[in-house]
Amino acid sequence: MERNSYTQGLQIAFMGDPTEENQEFPFNDSSSAGFSNPNFSQGLQSHHDVRVFGFQQSSLDDRFSQLNLNDIENPTRIVGSDFGPAPIGLFPENSFNGRHVLRSLPSQNMVVDRSPNYSPSTFIEHNVFDFDTNTQRRTPPSERSYNLCDPMRSVNGLGSTMMRPSMHDHHHQPLHSPPPRQLPRENSSYYYIPPLTELKAGDICTVAKDRDRCLAFQKKLDNEVLTRGEIDMIFMEVKDHLHELMVHRFANYLIQKLFKAINNEQRTQLLLLLIRSHQRFFQVCTNLYGSRTIQKFIEIINIQEQKCILLSALKPIAITLAKDSNGHHLFEPCLKKFSSEETMHLMDGIIQHCVDIAINKSGCCALQQCLTHANDEVSGHFLVRIVANALFLSEDKYGNYVVQFVLQMGLPWVTSMIIGQLQGSFVSLCYSKYGSNVVEKCMKESEEQLSARVIIEILNDPDYLKVFGHDYGNFVIQSALWASKGHANLGIHNAIHCLIRKHYSFLQSSPFGRRILSAASKCRRST
Repeated sequence: MERNSYTQGLQIAFMGDPTEENQEFPFNDSSSAGFSNPNFSQGLQSHHDVRVFGFQQSSLDDRFSQLNLNDIENPTRIVGSDFGPAPIGLFPENSFNGRHVLRSLPSQNMVVDRSPNYSPSTFIEHNVFDFDTNTQRRTPPSERSYNLCDPMRSVNGLGSTMMRPSMHDHHHQPLHSPPPRQLPRENSSYYYIPPLTELKAGDICTVAKDRDRCLAFQKKLDNEVLTRGEIDMIFMEVKDHLHELMVHRFANYLIQKLFKAINNEQRTQLLLLLIRSHQRFFQVCTNLYGSRTIQKFIEIINIQEQKCILLSALKPIAITLAKDSNGHHLFEPCLKKFSSEETMHLMDGIIQHCVDIAINKSGCCALQQCLTHANDEVSGHFLVRIVANALFLSEDKYGNYVVQFVLQMGLPWVTSMIIGQLQGSFVSLCYSKYGSNVVEKCMKESEEQLSARVIIEILNDPDYLKVFGHDYGNFVIQSALWASKGHANLGIHNAIHCLIRKHYSFLQSSPFGRRILSAASKCRRST
C-alpha cells in the first residue's frame, strides 16, 4: 500500500498539471490526495537531506535536468530492497535491514553530466556495492564472491535470488538468475562428524537418522577410512536398534554399508538378531526400506550358515511376502543368489499356493519372477498348476498376466495345453476385458495350426457378429487379421475379409466396427 502511494506521489510531482506553476512536491501535507500513509510523509518531512524543488510549466526532460540528485549535505547509507535501491528519505539515517548497502554519497554539490559518454557513479546505477569494512572501498566486480551464505546477500540467513549485476559489467547474469549453487565439500563442516571416541552412547543412532551426517558415515565406510575398532564400535551401538534403523529412511543405508564392512562372524550375529523376533522381522520385510536392506544382505551373504539362517526365517512367511507390495521383491535376489537346492523349501509353499498368489496384484509379479529365475524342475511344477487353472486365471484381473507370461515363454507344449484348456471358451473370453488379452496372445504366440484353431472357433460361432461390434472383441478380430496374414495358408485371412465385406454397413455404423475396417484397410495396404 505504501509503495502504491509513493508511486502515486511521484506521478503528482513529475507529471503535475502544467497550468499550475511552482507546484510543490506533495509530501509536506500528510492529508494530500496522493498519499494515504501519514508515517511515510512524516518520515520524509523529518529527513533534512531531502530538498524538494518546484516545477514550472515545461517538458519532462527539462524538469529532470533541473534535478540535482547529489545535493545532499550529510552522507547517508541508503538501504536497497528487492525492488531496487530505496528512494531518499524512505529509511531513517544509518538504518540497515540486512540486505544491500550502497556507498555513501559525496557531501559537496555536483552537477550531473547528461552527455552520452557519461558513466554514472552514484546510487542511480541501481548497482549492488560490496564494501570491505577494513578499507572502506568498493570491491571490483571481478573480485566479488557470490556465496549463498554471505549475510550481505541474504535475507534471514537464506540465499537471495535477486543478484543484480552492474550495468557496465558485460558478463553479468540475468536480473533474477541466482549464482551457481556451491555444494559443500566433503571436508567441510557440513559433513563434519566428531571422532567416534567423543560420541556418547546412543549418538551413533542419532547420527544415522540424520541425512547429511549419515551420508558422511557412508562415505567413510565406502572409502575405508574407519579403523576396525571404529567399525566394531558402530556395530555394537546399532545392533540393539537394528530393526528400528533398518526401516528408517536414512539409517537403512548405513546398515547396508555396515553389513558389507563387518566380518562374517558379525554378519552372522546381526542376522540372528534380525530374526530373533519373528514379528519384527516380518515388519522389516514388508517395509519399503527394510525390504531393500534385506535384499542387500542377500547379495553380501557368502557362507552357508548365513544362507540357512535367512532362508529358514523366510520360509514360514513366504506366501504372505509374495502377496506384499514390498515383500515380493525378496524372491528375485534369493533365486539369483542361492542354488535351487537351497531355495527348494522356500519354493514349496509358493508352488502349492501359486493360483492364490497369481490372482494377487503383487503375487502375480512374484510368480513371474519365480518362473524367470527358477530351474526347469521348479518351473515345471508351477506350469502344471497354471495350465490346469488357465481358464480361471484368464478371466482374473491379475491372473491373466500370468497366463500371458507363460504363453510368452515360447514353450510349445505349454502353449498347446493352454489352448486346449481354453478351447470352447474363446468367444466368451472375447467379451471379457482380461480374457480378450489372453485370446490375442494365444493367436500371436502360438504356431500356425494352433492359431488357426482359435480363429476358426470364433468365426464359426453363431453370434460372431457380436464379437465384431464388441468393445473388447473388436481387438481380437484385429489381431486375427494380422496373425492370419502371416500364415502359409491364407484361407482364414481371406475368410475374415469376406465377412468384413459382407457386414460392411453394420461395421460402418458401429464405432468398434469402424476400427476393424481401418485395420483391414491397413492390412491390405501392407501386403
